[in-house]
Amino acid sequence: MNWKKSWIVKKAWWVVFDGDNFFVVKRNKYNDISLPKWHIDPGENSEQAALREVLEETGFECKIMENLWSVEYLNPEWIVQVQFFAMSVSKKISEDLFPDVDEVITWNYNKIERLLSYSTDKKILEKWAKFFKCIK
Repeated sequence: MNWKKSWIVKKAWWVVFDGDNFFVVKRNKYNDISLPKWHIDPGENSEQAALREVLEETGFECKIMENLWSVEYLNPEWIVQVQFFAMSVSKKISEDLFPDVDEVITWNYNKIERLLSYSTDKKILEKWAKFFKCIK
């Protein structure tokens, strides 16, 4: 397949951890509970997008603790490049949530892992939980 640069979709994906709990989002429109993630807007780098999106989706201002890894995969229409970040909460800024987000759920690793809708999210959360030393 001949991929064009315009077919590359860049995303920022992150896990927020406050020392005890992880943050995930419930989206009724998609009938899922997932890790927050979204597209990088034109003119943004992945760090800016991650910080902006986590604020929009959760109302929390966060700081990036670690730029952990990136992946690239193909879907039927484009190449997706995803950058992963570990974040910690600085402070609650807003009670407003992104229109697609119905609820921000915060719980410990074991409870959050059971709630997640996607196996990919579960694998990512497990890596983050090891990074944060919540599990071995």
